[in-house]
Amino acid sequence: MSRLALLQLMGLGAAAAALGYWQIVRSPELVARADNPRRLDEQWRTVRGQMFDRRGRPIARTEVAPDGYVRRVYPVPTLGAVTGFMNPLQGMTGLERAYDDHLAGRAGLDPRTAFERRLLHRPVVGSDLILTIDLDLQAAAERALANGPAAPGALIALDPRSGAVRALATTPTFDPNRLTFDPTKDDWNAERDAIAAYAAELNANPAQPLLNRTTQGLYPPGSTFKTVTLAAALQRHLVRTDHRFRYELKPPDRDHRTVWHNNQFVSCQNHTQREFDLAHAFAYSCNVAFADLGSELGAPTYLEIARGLGMDQAPPFDLPVETSRLASRPDFFTGDERFYAIAATAMGQGEMLVTPLQLALIAAAMANGGQPPVPYLVEEIRRPDGRIVFKHQPRRWLGGVSSGTAAAVRDIMVTSVSDGWASGARIAGAKIGGKTGTAELGGVRTEPHAWFIGFATADDPRIALALIKESSGMSSAVAAPAARIVFEAALGGAA
Repeated sequence: MSRLALLQLMGLGAAAAALGYWQIVRSPELVARADNPRRLDEQWRTVRGQMFDRRGRPIARTEVAPDGYVRRVYPVPTLGAVTGFMNPLQGMTGLERAYDDHLAGRAGLDPRTAFERRLLHRPVVGSDLILTIDLDLQAAAERALANGPAAPGALIALDPRSGAVRALATTPTFDPNRLTFDPTKDDWNAERDAIAAYAAELNANPAQPLLNRTTQGLYPPGSTFKTVTLAAALQRHLVRTDHRFRYELKPPDRDHRTVWHNNQFVSCQNHTQREFDLAHAFAYSCNVAFADLGSELGAPTYLEIARGLGMDQAPPFDLPVETSRLASRPDFFTGDERFYAIAATAMGQGEMLVTPLQLALIAAAMANGGQPPVPYLVEEIRRPDGRIVFKHQPRRWLGGVSSGTAAAVRDIMVTSVSDGWASGARIAGAKIGGKTGTAELGGVRTEPHAWFIGFATADDPRIALALIKESSGMSSAVAAPAARIVFEAALGGAA
């Protein structure tokens, strides 16, 4: 009898150990499995928090059906690169992923409340995100990218004082509503097939609509990077604002491109005059002048200042960000091509690749004291009871350059708009600063990328932006007028 009792105790002990192992040790793994029906059922009944623009207008919300199932809805589908999408079967992207714990009501939940919620089967309600996005300015950004030649592109506009992103537009983009599973539909298989077909269509599209070009698109910056060269030369006192360049120039070639001959620059872009002051060398994008400045600074000094403005490191941000880089080869600035490397980089060519976000931060630094801000998209997180559990505190990202250097660059960027290739962004009665960039693609038979970076206004900086239209031609004709659309919207409202 005692043996039988012992066997029973051993069996109960083994069962208890097994239950403890699976319910405690392996519980998180089991819950997280994609094929866990209870997990899916819970997600399809969770009332995720909403997303609002800075003025309280909905950007993402949850609709609840009579049977308790929920559907995620995106009223502004062109903001898919920001919101991302939420689909229990295919995962999450964008802010849906970055702030999933808050949106799903898990963050900050004490154990007692969590236990009561499970025991009493109370519905889960997540926290809301108050974004920095301004839907009016977002609409202007989308109009700007649609202006002129139809082409892929990106535009990001932020408050240079705080880093708050007011508009983020990338084209082509996708409709997050078509990637969100609707459990209220009768035919779940058909719903799943429709989502899979749309996802396959997006992945097969050579224009890459799933790519967020503002933060993940890497492009040669063209002459917009002369802004960094100008700042470096002023920061190291290589030149003063009254500096003048004098050259014996040959006429530009038929295509008005800089000529490279015997390893020396022998013409100045689009000009045959022999003398420029510093402001107009910048305004008219004089390649030879900026190549000379870079060469005189030297690679170590130049790279130090460029990195102080954010190159070769990814800025902290709510969404995935690619790192803007000064070169693709580690020996580019030290090897046999080092003299060409620094000269080409200083005028915006070489091996550099940048994101629009990075150039917007450089423009913001010049508009507001010399230090790039930390960019951000989420201003506040609010619990269902209205309690604020998170509020962003603006801060500087890097050391950048001195306020005096930034002020000098800012004034020269104003000259670039008032009397230079960036004049297409000019607005009567407003001090707009900017720089165009026409990025040649090096041997590829296509039009160059059209860039603009800048800010409004110089006296009261409310907005800084960077925009690119891929393979769209001259930036003065394409990018500068597009930027003006956003500046007009920003200055017309309370951006």
